[in-house]
Amino acid sequence: MKQYLFFIDLPLLEKAFYFLAEETLMKKPRIAYEQIGEEDILEARHNAQGEIEFKKSNKSSAQLILNEIRKYDTYPGYGGDEEKLFYHYHNLFEISIVLSGEGYYFAEGRCIKVQAGSIVAFNGLVPHAWIADKENPPRLKTFKFYQNLFLENEIEEEQWKLINDYLSTFTVIDLHGKEAEKSFTILQLMYEEYINKNKGYRECIRNLLLVFLVYIMRQDINGQENTKKRGHHTEIENAVKYMKNNFHLNLALEDVAKVVYMHPNYFSAVFKKAYGISFIDYMNRLKVSMATELMESTQLPIPEIAMRCGFTSLSNFYRVFKSVQGISPAKYIKQLKF
Repeated sequence: MKQYLFFIDLPLLEKAFYFLAEETLMKKPRIAYEQIGEEDILEARHNAQGEIEFKKSNKSSAQLILNEIRKYDTYPGYGGDEEKLFYHYHNLFEISIVLSGEGYYFAEGRCIKVQAGSIVAFNGLVPHAWIADKENPPRLKTFKFYQNLFLENEIEEEQWKLINDYLSTFTVIDLHGKEAEKSFTILQLMYEEYINKNKGYRECIRNLLLVFLVYIMRQDINGQENTKKRGHHTEIENAVKYMKNNFHLNLALEDVAKVVYMHPNYFSAVFKKAYGISFIDYMNRLKVSMATELMESTQLPIPEIAMRCGFTSLSNFYRVFKSVQGISPAKYIKQLKF
């Protein structure tokens, strides 16, 4: 594979529900047909007419993720003739079920072959790409949701803890054959609820999604098990995964170092050597990147966005946001209409 082109996709969600379900055909991303340079990072957004528009991005956090993707120049299990992968990421959890056809997903150095009956899920901030079989491209039902779909005051405390604990651990999940059958049925029911929108459909979707997560947890295919299978992730890479999944908790360097069993001072030095910036700078860029996604995909007020992205004070949020983006949060929101 040659150099990867990275872009950000922001799908439209049902207002105030943080959830989207749609049936699609896996095909070559439209961005592949644009005249784009190898080093460009693009943002893809839906305009008022529902059409996708692209613009170049200078987000430093996106460049860091692009550098992570470029660590992988081969993908065991893939023998196709494609020369380039078109990656994207978003601050949404994504689940896809394959109704028919064949294709490949790529994430974290893995190649996942899918066919009818397969299920693939990606946590937020996990960059992923795909290649469809040219003669028999997969038809998919795809579900995208924010963790806010499960609001603490709308489900029981035990369920809330279960959801948050699990969604903060896994990165990529793939199910095939018999191991996917029950989950496939659950997701089909969830799709019908979303399309029909009968009375109480939102509650049904939340409950079905909860059952789906319980099933995949029981099958012991969480992020830790997947990491063991891949076997090529370093402690620093695992630390970055933890940071991405828990950025909203206002993590300190000591918190993350403890997760990967490293002394804070040593972890700090190794992290800066690996990523070229300090732990604090990386966390700030990550939080600001998430803040911009919330600005682009929700109508939340700025104080609420700051809190959800792990900032302990509004003044600190304004200071950090401007240092990363070069403009204030308010000006950034005004510029979103393009």
